[in-house]
Amino acid sequence: MEDFNPYKDNKTIQEKKLHGSRKIIAERLKESYQNKIHASMSKYLEIEKLKEFKNRINKGSLIDHLIRAIALSLSQKPQLNATYDGSTYRIYEDVNISYAVNTARGLITPVIRKADRLTLDEFCRIRKEMISMVMEWKHKTSDILGGTFTITNLGNFGVDSTGPIINPPQVAILGISRMCKLNISWDDSDPGAKELLPISITYDHSVIDGVGVAEFAQVLQDNINNPDKLWQ
Repeated sequence: MEDFNPYKDNKTIQEKKLHGSRKIIAERLKESYQNKIHASMSKYLEIEKLKEFKNRINKGSLIDHLIRAIALSLSQKPQLNATYDGSTYRIYEDVNISYAVNTARGLITPVIRKADRLTLDEFCRIRKEMISMVMEWKHKTSDILGGTFTITNLGNFGVDSTGPIINPPQVAILGISRMCKLNISWDDSDPGAKELLPISITYDHSVIDGVGVAEFAQVLQDNINNPDKLWQ
């Protein structure tokens, strides 16, 4: 029987084999999806106080302060600041944030080490340097290894919701979507306009329960609500 090709009448405009960093990314994500039990949780973060703080001190971007709040939350709820290799679940003291950067050669995750302990000036300088280094493809292998938790930000691309895949061997990843303003109420009070930042946390359900992730998300909101304490 002759092989049937359903695409033979559709002209191919580009064909390429995956190689280099793109092939490595594909292999790692396939490994992650096959070997981890992916579960996800979404939350709207109320960010008015964080925006007011950023505008008041006039230093750092909103994302800088948000990453710091995430890092502090991981130090307070370290179950997500961890790796799992299929047999051993390791929770770490240092919060080393892998921050996803889209480059011409694919997605790269440089690591901001001890992100919960840096000063604001140190943090802003290091994050800027790391992004510039990977965009110019001048980073070392050591610059992208050793992360304990990944953050990926798709808000700049107009994304309203995202469900990222865990960056192995880490056990969780947080996706950021674009800010929005909704007329909403969380309780029995009348709805009011709130400025919100949608996030999604994907986690490995084999080592973390949903309750633990929900507790982490609440700690994160508490830290965002107290921005003056973020850099103390």
